[in-house]
Amino acid sequence: MRFEALFHRIVSKDRKVHHVPVFLFLRAVSFFYGWAQTLRAWCYRAGIFRARRLDCRTIGVGNLTLGGTGKTPMVLWIADALRRSGRKPAILGRGYGGASSAGVRVVSDGERIVSPWATAGDEPVMMAMRLPGVPVLTGRDRYRTGRHAIRHLGADTLILDDGYQRLDLLRDLNILLCDQREPFGNGLTFPAGHLREPASAARRADLICLTRCAGRTAPPEVVRAAREDCPVFFTALRLDSLLRLDDGREADVGTLRGRPAGAFCGIAGPESFRKSLEELGVRLTLFRAFPDHHPYAPEDLKSLEEDARRTGAEFILTTDKDAVKLDKKAFALTALVARVKLEILDGEEDFLRRLLGEAGRK
Repeated sequence: MRFEALFHRIVSKDRKVHHVPVFLFLRAVSFFYGWAQTLRAWCYRAGIFRARRLDCRTIGVGNLTLGGTGKTPMVLWIADALRRSGRKPAILGRGYGGASSAGVRVVSDGERIVSPWATAGDEPVMMAMRLPGVPVLTGRDRYRTGRHAIRHLGADTLILDDGYQRLDLLRDLNILLCDQREPFGNGLTFPAGHLREPASAARRADLICLTRCAGRTAPPEVVRAAREDCPVFFTALRLDSLLRLDDGREADVGTLRGRPAGAFCGIAGPESFRKSLEELGVRLTLFRAFPDHHPYAPEDLKSLEEDARRTGAEFILTTDKDAVKLDKKAFALTALVARVKLEILDGEEDFLRRLLGEAGRK
């Protein structure tokens, strides 16, 4: 059993009896972890720890929970909206999954991709492919990376991908993402729960986006944790397009309805990918979830194709984040890459005004 799966079993309300002693130990550890995170945030508010400001509008996007809440689709939506509004955005990421130790890594200068996924990470390269014209950079020091984007790439708006916990960098707009179904997981901080910080940290948010929404009701725990004046937006993920892995041509989404297919992914929250395919009408004969940022070995792909064929699959489906790590001829079966897109269900114009810093203007 993978560590990630074991962790979720232990912290689940449906944990087995033999997991209880381990959970109680983790809960004791999580008390001190949560206290340390609260103290850290207080030190930044009190000015004990220094927070710096960059010389342009800075927007942070992040969450309080471990795992995926749709940060990447949100960052893609924001960058595209800013670009279409005449701004010159740049995305600053950490580069998870990459091997680069460079202080500032330019993944894309806005014209071409200059760093491979093995050094830059899979998500930054995927975002660079989805956003021609938008520079993408990675680096541990977001302040240094941001200054590079401003000085050398002409950025006038910076988007901090997974930046909610980056308290050392001041932001003009702080966006918190919460999954509508389980916004704070089991409500406990790591390692006894899914929270990176106590839920009270939601008060730092200037606006909250609920993701994977099935309705227009904010969960009561989010309402309690957020500031009273914090607006809440509802969003959902939709399948945007299908591309052939071998040549990048767009495939007709309708051809998959009712057809047998195998699928795999190495993302946080793989069930959302499975659900999107099932809603499309794909008859999944195989679904395999790998750890987030998984580097696929030849034996992984061989096993996938063999299992897909054995179950009668006519296609193999994966995500665009996974596709950047695959050879175009990785499969003999037709392989298709699913691209998802975030939709703001209500108040898109208001959301855009807030991104541009124009909220309240007429």
